[in-house]
Amino acid sequence: MPRTNNGEFVTEASKMFQAGDDCWHGGQYDEARKKYLYAADLYHKTGDTEGEAFVYSRLGELELSLDNYKEAEKALRQSTALVENYIDGQNTYGEALIKLSKVQTASGEDEKALQTIKKAQEVTAATDNKNLLGDAYEQEAYICLLNNKEQQALEKYRLAADLFNQDGTTLKEAATLRAMARLEMKFKNYDVAHDLLERCRDLYRENGDLLGEASALSAIGCLRYIIRDIENARKALMKSVYLYGKVSHHFAEAEALLYLARVESYNREEGDFERAKSHYKKSIELYDFLQNETMKNAVMDEYENFVKREMIK
Repeated sequence: MPRTNNGEFVTEASKMFQAGDDCWHGGQYDEARKKYLYAADLYHKTGDTEGEAFVYSRLGELELSLDNYKEAEKALRQSTALVENYIDGQNTYGEALIKLSKVQTASGEDEKALQTIKKAQEVTAATDNKNLLGDAYEQEAYICLLNNKEQQALEKYRLAADLFNQDGTTLKEAATLRAMARLEMKFKNYDVAHDLLERCRDLYRENGDLLGEASALSAIGCLRYIIRDIENARKALMKSVYLYGKVSHHFAEAEALLYLARVESYNREEGDFERAKSHYKKSIELYDFLQNETMKNAVMDEYENFVKREMIK
């Protein structure tokens, strides 16, 4: 693994690795690739097997992000070959296997991806790395979803969430709980889904993640709308709209406003038709600002249909 001292990279290889990261984050992908390969060569020359493997693992991650699946698999197989039988490099081995499974999934090789992630689970369980083992179960859940095995996916997500909880990686736990809630809503287990979303929201709030909290609130609002709890649906969605606006996430804000408009237009007894019109209009304005013509036109059609229905009544 790249060597650091108080957060500072201290070897030529680790400095080159950091330079590769910097280039990647700056969108200089060719330069990042060159620096990673140079860093790997430097680690190789100094006999740092894990460092070399870690760099190839990161290079594979870069290639995966660019949809270069063949190059990603090549780099990740180089990584796993280096540390498969290296006792001190098993965490790097496990992480590289998880990434390799993601590459195989993206390439449509689900059976290979499942075999790879099962191996990753064995490796990370042996090292008692709860964070990586949670990642491995989360990846297996995703593979299950792709194959319409939703109940199995839920079970794997549950294992992942428990591991993230034990490890204290609360943001990963929150994201996993959100995924679980989606499935529970699909199964119409609304009480269970609501509890998951409330826990998810609490975790995002504890971490100061406004975007995550807004997402959880939006989901809670939608769930409440499904069970026709209009008052609480309104409260959750209004908070969601506020938080999305605060972090300037205009697309999500527009979407939450659309949901809020539907809540207010549910009926005259519990809703507020004037507010519904206002929310529809604001949603349309935001989609227009984002130049998203598809969503803008869809919301306009829905708004016009709402107005027509109101006039008829």
